[in-house]
Amino acid sequence: MNNSIQKRLLITTTLVLALFLTITGYVLDRSFRDSVVAGAEQQLRLVIYSLMGSVQEQDGRLTFSQGVTEPRLTQPDSGLYAKVANDTGAAIWTSPSAVTTAVDFPIVDSQPGLFVFRELAGEVARFHLSYTVYWEDVDTEQVVFGAATDRAPFQVAINQFRRSLGLGLGAATVLFIVAQLLALRWGLLPLRTMAEEVHELESGEREQLSAAYPQELKGLAENLDRFVQHEQRSRSRYRNALDDLAHSLKTPLAVVRNSLLDHQVNRDLVGEQLDRMETTVTHQLTKASAGGPVVVGQSVAVAGLVQRLLRALETAYMERGITVTTHLDEQAIVRGDERDFMEIVGNLLENAFKYCRQSVRVTVGRSTNHRTRAVIRIEDDGEGIPEALRKDVLRRGRRLDEMQSGQGIGLAVVAELVELYAGNLDITDSDLGGACITLTLG
Repeated sequence: MNNSIQKRLLITTTLVLALFLTITGYVLDRSFRDSVVAGAEQQLRLVIYSLMGSVQEQDGRLTFSQGVTEPRLTQPDSGLYAKVANDTGAAIWTSPSAVTTAVDFPIVDSQPGLFVFRELAGEVARFHLSYTVYWEDVDTEQVVFGAATDRAPFQVAINQFRRSLGLGLGAATVLFIVAQLLALRWGLLPLRTMAEEVHELESGEREQLSAAYPQELKGLAENLDRFVQHEQRSRSRYRNALDDLAHSLKTPLAVVRNSLLDHQVNRDLVGEQLDRMETTVTHQLTKASAGGPVVVGQSVAVAGLVQRLLRALETAYMERGITVTTHLDEQAIVRGDERDFMEIVGNLLENAFKYCRQSVRVTVGRSTNHRTRAVIRIEDDGEGIPEALRKDVLRRGRRLDEMQSGQGIGLAVVAELVELYAGNLDITDSDLGGACITLTLG
């Protein structure tokens, strides 16, 4: 089957419609036919009642007046016939229409007082109704009144109804299919528009999808835009990292080259420049390899990540006897690359352990106005970060070779990663006496 959604929906709805209309047509046809047959039976009952009203008794025999109330009983080939017989089937009276047409009436064996309706097959199909009564003071006590009518006029009405019903349902089917096709084309228009815009994205004719999408596709459009932006940021990050790396390595390489030209190599100087280059390469690789918030990022439990990092840091700083207090919300999660979050939270916790005097407090919770955003607060009792330097240490785009060794390199990496994840990083004073760093991630 073709993978077109429109064709699948159209075929499915057409089959459902065909089944529904077939059942509807069958029910309507049966109802109309039963109504026609019931009308024929009612007509024959009136004929029998008319015959019973015209019976006269004479010398123990039944006779019928000449003026029968139904004129068609006296007309040849009128399509309406009647016969009155005894319990053996012998005729007591036969209508002139039945005599001239040679209509055969079936022998009826039924209880008195009951109407028996039949549909007679044969060369000429007919409806037949009989009614048996006991008639006192006559030679034959049990009398059978019978009436018959040709089925042809009724069948004509049924056939006309079937033709009209078929034409009506057929027209309704065609109109419904056309309306369904138009509705599907209109309903699936946003999908076709999205496919065209994605093609334009691939060919570079546009940078993002349009915003005019229905509610059902808005999430998909936003995720596609995020994916495109993620790819664009990755390419830009790689280019910038390479540019920064090349620029940062120029000075150390020049120092090493000049030192090698001297007859006496300054080992301390060369070692210092090599350490600087190694740190620079590590920093730029960290920036370039950051995963960022992809469309289908894995969910990371913040509490578990913080606990793993704290266990490692408590072991590393065991000799200092640092007291760690935690308040962790197990339901707080973030979506993205776990390695990025390890880098972010690990740098912040390591700074807290490095610069605290005795105490570190870590709180993990969720934002009050956004249940899916995790809030991480890390506090220490160290000297803190002066307010004048807080914006400076978090400044984006600052190159490593502009910073002094050990002064804010970790925070610079954290700031870049937090910006990549569209998060927020604030530095305030802690009531413990040191710095309080609040990190908000979604």
